[in-house]
Amino acid sequence: MLLARCFAAVLALAVAFPHPVCGASQEPGPAPPADTPPPAPALERPASGDGRRTTSRFLSNLGRNTVGMFSRDNLAPIAIGGAATGVGAVFDDDAHRYFGQERRAKWLGDFAAQLGKPYVLTPIAGALFGLGRLSHDHPRFRNGTYDIAQVFLVNAVYTTAIKYPTHRLRPDRSNRLSFPSGHTSNAFAWATVAAHYYGPWFGVPAYAFAGLIGIGRMEKNVHYLSDVLGGATLGYLVGRTVVRRDAEPRTDGHARRWRVTPGLVAGGVSVEASLDFR
Repeated sequence: MLLARCFAAVLALAVAFPHPVCGASQEPGPAPPADTPPPAPALERPASGDGRRTTSRFLSNLGRNTVGMFSRDNLAPIAIGGAATGVGAVFDDDAHRYFGQERRAKWLGDFAAQLGKPYVLTPIAGALFGLGRLSHDHPRFRNGTYDIAQVFLVNAVYTTAIKYPTHRLRPDRSNRLSFPSGHTSNAFAWATVAAHYYGPWFGVPAYAFAGLIGIGRMEKNVHYLSDVLGGATLGYLVGRTVVRRDAEPRTDGHARRWRVTPGLVAGGVSVEASLDFR
């Protein structure tokens, strides 16, 4: 029963996520005149179109995305996720008794524990980022892997920043870093990016997999139900923030620039100074 409820929540999130438009049909236009020059070769038209997602901007984008979590657009998901986490806290003891008494799915708990280790996720995120930078002719993969690297780091910042102040004791009493579940937040952040770029056909399985990671953490007896729900909420917020902020157009012209203009007036010389914000 508990597993069914978890999967229902995961699928509801995946279905509610907006589906990206992967392509659009085009009406055939009029035939070009006979003297129209042939189109330029494909090699002369770069396909990447990074926009803001460039290697040189990685650190500045990381800062923007970290601060961007405090956005009005995130108020509704925060309210819904916070309410779900609060309701889940009511059932923490029931879930703990269910999973804590015996290893009901040892393979799942052990798999989730190993997959979420930093020495596993860090090289995966790095490899995806590197492959994406080389994929100039596949902008969706290129942009998606860039966002994966961003969510991996932004999620680490917020998960750590919440764990230490809350100081919640784990169910197995190993330490006081129980809330939120970092494994779950990472999984949901990555799933949110996947759903954004590849739609429900990839997003729904990704969310379901993220839900299994959360269940595995409870099976391992290292997290309560509310820890997992809080981690899922955090991961979703990080994922949606990164894909939205990284897609915003660049604003290079906001740099300050002084302009000094000399001129002549009756009886002397004038100097006009102005400050432009471009």
